[in-house]
Amino acid sequence: MRNFNSRFRLRDTDRHIRLLYTLFLLLMLAGFVFSFFWAHSMTGLSPQGIADHYRGSDATYGEPMSFRELAEITHFHLFTMPVVFMILVHVLYLTSVGNRLKQLTTYGAFAGVGLDLISPWLINYVSPVFVVTMLTGDLLMTASFLVMFAIPMYEMWVLNQPLLAGKKPA
Repeated sequence: MRNFNSRFRLRDTDRHIRLLYTLFLLLMLAGFVFSFFWAHSMTGLSPQGIADHYRGSDATYGEPMSFRELAEITHFHLFTMPVVFMILVHVLYLTSVGNRLKQLTTYGAFAGVGLDLISPWLINYVSPVFVVTMLTGDLLMTASFLVMFAIPMYEMWVLNQPLLAGKKPA
């Protein structure tokens, strides 16, 4: 996978551009943290709680999610999640980290999105065992996000030497 722009790097930008990227990354972090707490409040983040959320449960008097409810959730997430991760991947590709890590992070993020999008359907209509699919997708997305958050932040605010200063990075 070739970098779309090998000349522009976050480390070479001025403080205001780095601040803009930082604010975006911090808002994405807040979104991930909020999503985590929301999911915890809905499901307890347990396999049984997740299965009950989608399949319904006598214990919670919950009805299984209807086709329409699943379609609405999928519709919203199908448009938002790829865009969010595309922007995060874009920011990662503006760093000087190796292409192999960039590629693994990219594929991991989008594999996680795919698993997260399909798993409610599988849980609801096939088997609650597909909770593992959802948890795997969530793990891939979370790990990828942490890489896409930490590396740009490190390069923008911890490393002091711009790449274009004439010296090679250590």
